[in-house]
Amino acid sequence: MVIEVCCCLGLAANVAQLAGLDVITLVKVIKNRVETVRQNKEDCELLAERADMILDLLRRVQESKVIEDPDMWKPTEGLKSTLRRAAAIVKSCQEDWSYAYRFCKGGRIARELRKVLKDLKFYILPLIGMITIINHDQNTRYYYIPETDVVKPQDASANNAGMLVALEETGLKKFTLSELEVATDNFSLEKQIGIGAFSIVYKGQLNEIPEVAVKRASYVNRIPFDQLENEAKIISKLQHTNIVKLLGYCSQEREKILVFEYMPGRSLDSFITGERAEELPLDWCKRSQIVKGIADGAVYLHKQCEPRIIHGDLKPGNILLDAALKPKICDFGTSKALRPGQDMDCTGIVVGSRGYMAPEYKQGGCVSLKTDVYSFGATLLEIIRGSRIPLSTLELSDESRDFGPLNKWAWELWRGGNLMEFIDPSLHGETHSAAEIQRWVQIALLCVQLGPEERPDMWDVVLMLSSDSTVILPKPSRPAYY
Repeated sequence: MVIEVCCCLGLAANVAQLAGLDVITLVKVIKNRVETVRQNKEDCELLAERADMILDLLRRVQESKVIEDPDMWKPTEGLKSTLRRAAAIVKSCQEDWSYAYRFCKGGRIARELRKVLKDLKFYILPLIGMITIINHDQNTRYYYIPETDVVKPQDASANNAGMLVALEETGLKKFTLSELEVATDNFSLEKQIGIGAFSIVYKGQLNEIPEVAVKRASYVNRIPFDQLENEAKIISKLQHTNIVKLLGYCSQEREKILVFEYMPGRSLDSFITGERAEELPLDWCKRSQIVKGIADGAVYLHKQCEPRIIHGDLKPGNILLDAALKPKICDFGTSKALRPGQDMDCTGIVVGSRGYMAPEYKQGGCVSLKTDVYSFGATLLEIIRGSRIPLSTLELSDESRDFGPLNKWAWELWRGGNLMEFIDPSLHGETHSAAEIQRWVQIALLCVQLGPEERPDMWDVVLMLSSDSTVILPKPSRPAYY
């Protein structure tokens, strides 16, 4: 009780010391303190990121001359109060805590951190709206803040001790090999629902779960094990509505197996080039729902996780659909978890899928967040076209045909104002959506630009997808693989 009272008094004293400081100074204080925090480091870094975002937004509003002084913004006093609380909490996280102090204080500080993070969102969203209305030029920066707070993945084990060690601390269920053999009829051919380069996926039935997807590593060489271990380490702590959920694992004898939630809608690919493309063509409402879900999932990986994650192989075949056709990103075998301060990962090894690979990755083996943006753009073009193959009469180079088959066609039609020729014929009857569909082709072209610096961030993409026709989009240049 004494320790808790001291904690409350200490936090109040910290807040009082910050009284009178302006927004800019408070943000600087928070960022400086976060550099030396000892407790709740990940949440403190996220808090600093949101505070810095607010400052950037305020500066942009000030530059618009609508608000000459950020302190004249109506909710500024409430914002200052929230930032003072944030700075005080971060200061508390700089301290070394004894066991007793941690026991009494740790839970309260964690709750305060979550509350402040949530409060900061209420100041970010109005500023985003103001900037969207004010700026109708090509230099507009778009921002995205998630509707709900997220659970961030923990850092992968530095010693790479294998899937078993990596997953034992996650709390995921550990299945025995015999359980999974029974669930899949001894991994029978009839239960196969997917075959990848390094694994086979089976539909299974467990006692407590009526339907699961069981992903079993192939035995060609060590690579499948490495890929499944990498996927397990990355996906085990991801929690997002547009990321497929890992339910459990098996690491027994020579087996490496992951158990996922089952997606009855199968892959998006089957609706584009598979048997269901003609039998059950998706209307625009369903396609737009799928596109926005993929974009939300990518933003989660790029911006809301710590460490940030590059998926590395976004494509329709790695997008699963549930019964309501909600998309979920899967297959993290080649994904990369970025170290703090790192923006790319260069291994010199290219592992990806033709048609979705950014040119800089194909040429040099360097992946970045912008390579995912390229893959998203290629996927969006495919969803709108309903095919990955352009008209046979279109002249394409070998490289364009293999790596960017829709880029040239879409860009030529966009530049000539004839985009209806590009859009899936099954959508031509949806005249009320024609303008939005054509607008989304332009967004896709922005994503498949040749240089990474020319492509938007994924959170820019999310806001562009949700904006109406009054917001003027940047004009794309000639795309990659032209």
